[in-house]
Amino acid sequence: MPADEAQPNRVHRLLFGAISRTGPKVQARLLRHYFDLWHIRADPWGVSADPYERHKYTTTLEQVPEGSYRRILDVGCSEGTFTLLASAAFPQAETVGGDISTRALRRARAEAARTGSTARFIRFDLLADDPGGRFDLVFCGEVLYYLGQTETVADRLARAMEPGGHLVLTHSRPQARLLHTYFDAHPGLASVSEVDGEHDGRFYSVSVYTRTAA
Repeated sequence: MPADEAQPNRVHRLLFGAISRTGPKVQARLLRHYFDLWHIRADPWGVSADPYERHKYTTTLEQVPEGSYRRILDVGCSEGTFTLLASAAFPQAETVGGDISTRALRRARAEAARTGSTARFIRFDLLADDPGGRFDLVFCGEVLYYLGQTETVADRLARAMEPGGHLVLTHSRPQARLLHTYFDAHPGLASVSEVDGEHDGRFYSVSVYTRTAA
């Protein structure tokens, strides 16, 4: 990691690590306020026009095992850029994007309406809320950094999956190496594949798991 990126990443880990230790209710409130503030401006991470993000999204969708998926969940969907791509890639499925930010969800719904997408968007706190039943394909991209409690998060995601369903994790490297390890060790998940990607000197990993137990 370049030196000019190391310090911000260290501060980021310390900040959200501290927030994760405040307890579920306080953590949810702090994260909701943080991400609503972050979304004061549209597309705060610039994902809609960033070639790296597009490369990552394409790779993520390419790693999904072949199957007839009925229900898809995109955890931490922000303004829905990837959710809409997933919905278009699997038009036969019900696709749901969940996020903690009201501002982000408002823009996601507007974009779905503008493009005629059938994807729907719900306010969803992974650590506290039921996403509305089980899903046979779950995406979780660039989210785990903010939550801490990765073992608990792995349990929550596994419980949201149908037996035999698939979970696709996508996070930047090198953090992905540690974050995805918790899922490698989960007793209800089995690794299907892992691929590393790179675009313009930026790196990420996509890990796919299947739900092995009810």
